[in-house]
Amino acid sequence: MRNRRIVASIAGLVVLAGTISVSGTAAASPSRQASAPSVSAAQPAVGVSAAAWQPPRNYVMPPGSSFGLPNASKAERLAIRNRVLFTIQGVWGGPRDRNKLPLPSNGTIRIATWSFNDMAIARALVAAHKRGASVQVIAAKGPNKAYRPWKFLKKALGQRYYAPGIAGSAEKVSFARECRGACRGRGGTPHAKYFMFDNVGAAHARRIVMQSSMNLTGMGYQGQWNQAQTTHSPYVYDHFMRVYREARLNRPVSSSYRRYASGSITDVFFPFPGANAGTDPVMQLLNQTRCTGATSGGNSAGRTRIRVLQYAIYDDRGLWLSKKLRSLWNAGCDVQIIYSLATRPVLAILRNGSGRGGIPMRQSVIKNGAGEIVKYNHSKWMTITGNVGSSTAAWWTFAGSANWSNLGLTGDEQMQQISSYATARAHMLNFDKTWRQRTSRPPGNGRLGDELRRAPTEITFGKGAYKYLTPYGG
Repeated sequence: MRNRRIVASIAGLVVLAGTISVSGTAAASPSRQASAPSVSAAQPAVGVSAAAWQPPRNYVMPPGSSFGLPNASKAERLAIRNRVLFTIQGVWGGPRDRNKLPLPSNGTIRIATWSFNDMAIARALVAAHKRGASVQVIAAKGPNKAYRPWKFLKKALGQRYYAPGIAGSAEKVSFARECRGACRGRGGTPHAKYFMFDNVGAAHARRIVMQSSMNLTGMGYQGQWNQAQTTHSPYVYDHFMRVYREARLNRPVSSSYRRYASGSITDVFFPFPGANAGTDPVMQLLNQTRCTGATSGGNSAGRTRIRVLQYAIYDDRGLWLSKKLRSLWNAGCDVQIIYSLATRPVLAILRNGSGRGGIPMRQSVIKNGAGEIVKYNHSKWMTITGNVGSSTAAWWTFAGSANWSNLGLTGDEQMQQISSYATARAHMLNFDKTWRQRTSRPPGNGRLGDELRRAPTEITFGKGAYKYLTPYGG
């Protein structure tokens, strides 16, 4: 720990000059001067300027929920992306050992994403590597073939996850690597999106994790609604690092489905081969839900509230989740759903006129003149507040990267199940804001016949209205 603390001077090094530039409310005061982390006495550093290790920005990603809305202000569009960019720019570098690898005291960046097409972030990652941080990035092979920022990053960092013959090098080297299928499983794709940082900003903040639905692409903030959740927790950081160490090897592992619990947060990782309606973690939470008797979190009548904001609902998984939501709606739960893509069988369950009638729903997309979807809600989360499990005052959020489709179970995905009033409240406020936007409309103008005629039996990605869409979003 001591070698990460702020020190006044370092023998054999020039004294830091100037202060770190400040951006963002989470940064320290502009007048505060930061020093480089301490250097192992065994490492020669004669003639090396400590200023070369200094991050260009004093910013630490704040904990809590954040949301990106493509049809809102610039700050709201970039709310998630800029947290990632600024935190990369806030990671400390440091000296290298005799093998030219970063010391353990230097800053680290670990990223998993499906697609990567953001040159500003690519350049910030390369700059962090050059100042001595250990930078490791995993992405999918297929969607990134033509992306110049990804090619630039691979060339600059290299693609090998270790240095041959050097023990422990996998924790130190920098790389940009691809997985052909799921990194930790057979088939699927590396669809997870999470970002880990250590040794950040003037206070040398540690063990920061953001998990999100947003890919590192311009589309991720210019054409999609997304959500993210940030923690400053050594336990959450450890959970994600356990999985990341497996993912960077790009080979199947046994027991790839993981649940790690710590306090109010359970971190959930896929692939989940063989998952079904009985083992689906979303279903397990819904199965604990009771629709009446809520003493907190429910509506004015004490009915448990369920809010779903999901990019895609289809396949067998979409059907079993839709049937469960339908049964809870008929049992009296207060349910509302925002989606981008859903098939006719799904809508026939959610919107039919039996029982209490159709569940209130909105489709959150923007189409061009040809009727093709060009912007869409890419979020993947659910809140349940009220009577859940043994509590009549529960505030649950289940959010991350997985869609409600079979593919959401077969690829690398991450989710967090969080028991927190603040987290659930933030998501519900975002839901209400999205629901009220003009781009959120009742499917088929609320007429079941129109809804079912317009909805596809199967979604033909890359064709017709879905010309610009993929099963994973984009």
